[in-house]
Amino acid sequence: MKDGTASQTARRVAAHRLGYQRLAAGYGDPASDQSLTADVADGEQPNPGRMHEHLRARTAFFDRTVVDALGRGVRQVVIGGAGYDGRALRYAKPGVTWFELDHPATQADKVARVARLDLDRDHIRFVAADFTADLIAEPLLAAGLDPASPTLFLLEGVAAYLDRPVVERVLAAFRQVAADGSELAMSVSTGTATPEARARLQQRVAELGEPIRSQFTPDQGRGLLAAGGWQPSEAPGRQLDAGLLLGRAGVPGASPAATVPSPADGESPALPLSALLSAALTAFTIEADNEAEHRLPHRTTNDGPSPGAAAGAPWLTSLVMWANCLRQLPDEGITVAELRRRARTGTNLDGMRRWRYVTYTPDQGQVKRQGKRPGPGAIVTPTAAGRRARAVWQAATEQTEARWRERFGAAAIDELRAALADVVARLDPALPDCLPILGYALRSTFEPEAPTGPQNTPDPQNTPDHQDATNLQDATHLPLWALLSKPLLAFALEYERAPGPSLAVSANVLRVIGPDGVRTRDIPALAGISKEAVAMAVGRLAESGLATEGPDPAGGRFKFTRLTAAGAAARDAYADRTAAVEADWRARLGASRVAALRTALEPLAAGRPAPLLAALEPYPDNWRARVGPARILPHYPMTLHRGGYPDGA
Repeated sequence: MKDGTASQTARRVAAHRLGYQRLAAGYGDPASDQSLTADVADGEQPNPGRMHEHLRARTAFFDRTVVDALGRGVRQVVIGGAGYDGRALRYAKPGVTWFELDHPATQADKVARVARLDLDRDHIRFVAADFTADLIAEPLLAAGLDPASPTLFLLEGVAAYLDRPVVERVLAAFRQVAADGSELAMSVSTGTATPEARARLQQRVAELGEPIRSQFTPDQGRGLLAAGGWQPSEAPGRQLDAGLLLGRAGVPGASPAATVPSPADGESPALPLSALLSAALTAFTIEADNEAEHRLPHRTTNDGPSPGAAAGAPWLTSLVMWANCLRQLPDEGITVAELRRRARTGTNLDGMRRWRYVTYTPDQGQVKRQGKRPGPGAIVTPTAAGRRARAVWQAATEQTEARWRERFGAAAIDELRAALADVVARLDPALPDCLPILGYALRSTFEPEAPTGPQNTPDPQNTPDHQDATNLQDATHLPLWALLSKPLLAFALEYERAPGPSLAVSANVLRVIGPDGVRTRDIPALAGISKEAVAMAVGRLAESGLATEGPDPAGGRFKFTRLTAAGAAARDAYADRTAAVEADWRARLGASRVAALRTALEPLAAGRPAPLLAALEPYPDNWRARVGPARILPHYPMTLHRGGYPDGA
């Protein structure tokens, strides 16, 4: 909207509402709402037609949502972008407090009208906030919102006028102060109007200084809810087509046995140690990925070449592909066997060649047996693009770690590094510095080569607090991403010694499928992983007899994933299995060391939203700018052969 002026589109919506039959309730003051609306709409003449009928249906939807929530005993209602909404008057109910968030100019005009008309406002808390620039959660709490009590959040007719990142931030902020059991109703512009009608609307609102900035399909709208921490509710197709969405606050689709209670009176912590490590490693990787992408000429399948990139620019990859390949290569090249020895893990060598980072000269004997795959004696050499990427990645990871020290505080990062190094010193020194690409059944892989010289492997018979310091590896020199990767891989390997799905599948997919199942399309947003990674995981679960994928029971057109009895048992065992690994670590590595690691990780990785998410806003030229920044971090990185991205993208 124009600076310093009240919203003109809000006035026009008020004019439309004057002619609607509104839902009645046995409480409230409809006359006051009508009085305010008439005052606001004075001089406005609404045009009958498609928009008038759309607003009628939208108004009825939000009226019904409010009345139903108050009937269930909800005692707090937050209206985001309230405009001249009069529901706080129409549905005023003893014991219910209303919080209206809106742009300062519009809210000041509304408050002045309410005062001039002498309308009761004692139950309303007016909170001025520009969604594009101001804090949201903190002012609501300061105004008296109780985050422990269920709340109804309304976001009607607002999302279309905000850019997607702003909508995501608003939804995440609402979730931050929403108790489990809270509900959110939101409308989005779905673009179902004819191109001509939509063009006319866009021109009209742009002339008013309030241009339409976003449009979402129903599925994209549900994805917005899920990314903000809201569990999308099932709804009839007609309601979804109209862009009318509902979401609930709570652990998405998880049964009580699938979650770990919050710390209290000695209970287990809220997140498994593996999930805390995963959140930190994934956030670090995404930030470093964004930085390297911003600096490197490259190309991607969806976006083509980056600005200024030559026709032969390499395809974009993630940190893991630098760590397990380019980082190890000297300019003159080394053999495949030596690369494997240095990285202590395999790499997608065929991919790195196709993506134009390396070339190799295969030994002829291996070519005959393995086709295009080079044998252990083949020489792998970085291309010019590979040499440049090697230097850029080194700088990007160092810069990311330096940013973390500035953002979270040098003391906090020093504490994290020390806790990680203390644990890593007691793990297998043959563990690679980075997570290997997930193998068959999305299991973690680790195939150490036979030692070629003296090894300083910790003696497992030593008690954790009395191990000989000479038997420990010095991990203090490792970069932060490696310090995070090693214990996470060690945790996964121990988790996967027991029969059952891998940690990657359990932590990301099984965890979010509740007793009633979930739409397969919703799993990526719930778990924080890509749709390709979900397809692989769901396919594996189906092959193993742990899940089925079939039609939506509500009649929707998308597939629905349900767990079998065996799958539900595997899901419920996830918390017990992670707790068992952590208990074993406390016994073997030392309870104080594991506790120190938790103490260092939890301030970064726990909470809604996690502080780690704060810096994941991509550069405008990043591919993540097109899909939006990460809002949920996976509970185990899905490092696939596709490029090593932590979310399997």
